[in-house]
Amino acid sequence: MLGTDDDAPPATAGQQDGGRLGGERLEAGRQDGGRPEGGHFEGGRQDGGRRTHRSPDDAPGLREYLSLLRRYWLLALLTFVVVLAASVGSLLVTDPVYRSEAEVLLRTEDSRQLFPRVGGTPAGSLVRSPEAEVLYVRSDEFQESLEEAIEGDASVDVRSELGSSALVFTAEAGEPELAQQAAQTAAETYVAVRQELDLSETADLAELLAGDRGRLQEQLQTLLEPVAELDEAINATEDPTELSPLLNQRLALERSLEAEVDPLQSELRRLDAQIATLDLERRVLEDPESLARVITAAERPEGRADGSITQSLAVGVLGGLVLAAGAVAAAQALRRR
Repeated sequence: MLGTDDDAPPATAGQQDGGRLGGERLEAGRQDGGRPEGGHFEGGRQDGGRRTHRSPDDAPGLREYLSLLRRYWLLALLTFVVVLAASVGSLLVTDPVYRSEAEVLLRTEDSRQLFPRVGGTPAGSLVRSPEAEVLYVRSDEFQESLEEAIEGDASVDVRSELGSSALVFTAEAGEPELAQQAAQTAAETYVAVRQELDLSETADLAELLAGDRGRLQEQLQTLLEPVAELDEAINATEDPTELSPLLNQRLALERSLEAEVDPLQSELRRLDAQIATLDLERRVLEDPESLARVITAAERPEGRADGSITQSLAVGVLGGLVLAAGAVAAAQALRRR
């Protein structure tokens, strides 16, 4: 026979406490979603213990920056626009600079095969040194000639690459046509003026040597006057008995003058050879392109030498992005204080 609840013995205090504790644990387990004590499962498990995966785009740094950008978008936009406008505006408000170049080939030891062949001149003559020519172009003498030849406001400089036989004339001006004209004029003026200078120096040196030769000839003539008088006497003598003493006297006189006459004659021969060489060089230098010629004509520059719109836009965009990010970070740092 089954007993009723009324017949069951009363529960003790321990059984009542145990039942209450078990019920509380069961309820806590249901609320925690079945997570065991000790936290062995990641906090990202939800919906029956399923794991959720985080996307790389959900990284805390990127999420925080996007949140800041949404908050300070106006500050970032203003910073970007100001930097971009400053970059482009600086190009528009400054005076433009255009650059053009012309190249002149010099006759050097390395490039002389590119010029007309010259014979009868000593080694090292009729050649130019690029380093020395750069100094000449930058001298006040040539700069005065260049200022007279160039029309307009343009600056011209010259350079020579290491190991090169060429001079590069670089002109800068506010207009592309003026830059091209200045570079071409500088190159052509150098060729013409340098040729005139070479011809003048060669003529002056030849004249100086001719003067030295004339003085030596006068000294030699003075020394040989006694010999010349004996020659006249010998030519005028018809008596053979008188001719023999005169010939002996002339021979003795020549021997006594050898110590003075021989050096003079040797120096005269040297001067004659130098004057002949200078005369040959003068004939060669009469050709305007004998020692230098323009091998690359100046061209009209396509764009500014001090920057372009494309370059300014690139700099402005890059700088604007960087400074906009800095402005947003600075605003957030000030807000946290």
